[in-house]
Amino acid sequence: MCGIVGYIGKDNAKNIILDGLKRLEYRGYDSAGIAIIVNGKIKTFKREGKIRNLECELN
Repeated sequence: MCGIVGYIGKDNAKNIILDGLKRLEYRGYDSAGIAIIVNGKIKTFKREGKIRNLECELN
């Protein structure tokens, strides 16, 4: 099972997507990832475990 969160807009996409992933976290997922556009290029970040592990990578 997987959950997908997406956002297109002018607000801070990283924070909006992380909030959406946190809302799905209770379902027992064991990893998370995020892809964002930085300086016109797609950057991906992936971490095993809780969403906070991914959050630490992004900060």
